[in-house]
Amino acid sequence: MLTDKQIQRAIRELKTETTLNDGAAGRGTGSLRLRLRPTAAGVSATWMAFWKKDGKRQTKPLGRYPDMSLAEAREAFGGEVRQVLHAGRNPRAVVQAVEKPTVEALFQSYVAHLRTAGTATVDEIERILLLRSSNCADGLGRHRNAADIEPADVSKHLASHFARGVRRQTDLMRTYMHAAFSWGMKATHDYRAENRKDWGIKANPVSAIPKDTEASQARERNLSADEIRAVWNAAPDQTGDVLRLVIACGQRVLETIKVEGKEIDLDRALWNMPAHKTKLRKRPHTIPLPRQAVEIFRELKAIHGDGPLFPARQGSKHGPFIGIPSVSRGASRLTCCDPFQPRDLRRTWKSRAGDGAKISKELRDLIQQHALEGDTGSKHYDRADYLPQLRAAMDKWEAWLDQALQPKEEQAAA
Repeated sequence: MLTDKQIQRAIRELKTETTLNDGAAGRGTGSLRLRLRPTAAGVSATWMAFWKKDGKRQTKPLGRYPDMSLAEAREAFGGEVRQVLHAGRNPRAVVQAVEKPTVEALFQSYVAHLRTAGTATVDEIERILLLRSSNCADGLGRHRNAADIEPADVSKHLASHFARGVRRQTDLMRTYMHAAFSWGMKATHDYRAENRKDWGIKANPVSAIPKDTEASQARERNLSADEIRAVWNAAPDQTGDVLRLVIACGQRVLETIKVEGKEIDLDRALWNMPAHKTKLRKRPHTIPLPRQAVEIFRELKAIHGDGPLFPARQGSKHGPFIGIPSVSRGASRLTCCDPFQPRDLRRTWKSRAGDGAKISKELRDLIQQHALEGDTGSKHYDRADYLPQLRAAMDKWEAWLDQALQPKEEQAAA
């Protein structure tokens, strides 16, 4: 077995990477070792647990020497590895307590999990939980332990925003906080993960807060042909191009914001949306482009090339693309028609493509990915290439939109 004197001597005399073995207590119990590596700053010493599983060597770092003494390393090895091996479980799946299980750390880890999973709305979730001036982390106390948060803390934070009249945003805060605390609880018991973390959360404090069922009323707002023409001509610059492309293509605002030049085939007038940018992230989505969209994309690609066509300012917290709030602010400043939200334009496309361009509901659903989301047959079995039909439908929309965008006097003359 190792002694402190042996370790110190090995560190002083170290020339190349060396592993010191503290010995094993019997077959199948693993062994504790100290891995020494020479670095520019001196010697790096790490306590490592070694064992075999299915004939393959497994390792797990336990701590750094001398921060973790020899006695502490033996105690950690006995509890985290030897006892776990005796129980027939994988030591790498041992639940470990989070060093600083604060509200901020919980929300940051939850956002990192969503980002790894490729959640499309992760930037907005991060903004509400951590970044905006009145974020949830500050409202609950970002340096408090997550396990210490009570329903009263959550209710107090939400009540202050509800009193300001931002009902929809308040409900989103509740939803995202509930999801974050639920993730923290489940992460502790997720048997599929090798490195589980215990946040100490025994109950979700947000569960006691009733959901505001009236905060997310289904919207009916859709723009008339006259309003489409007014918005098309009045919306300025970058955010205006987002609004115009949603009108022209009928896709989601977030999908439009995240479009890159490499996805647009100008020669064939196609938008090839990769699967990870669609709502369900299951299949790529290709739609033909009307002439109006091709013209916009051509100008954007001339400026930005194959990269993001709606890039954020340098140092932006929204990542490489502009955020939805920027587009929403741009829409709110328009005075050319009654107020609307950017997402109303997708509903507008669905409505005007039906009653104006006379495109069938089946084709409108395919263009907007609705048929692929809710219909079991379409989702699992129907893989037909509808591109010719979609092209014909978009030709109808192009003609209708071209007419709608003409000045009223020219429409009357025609």
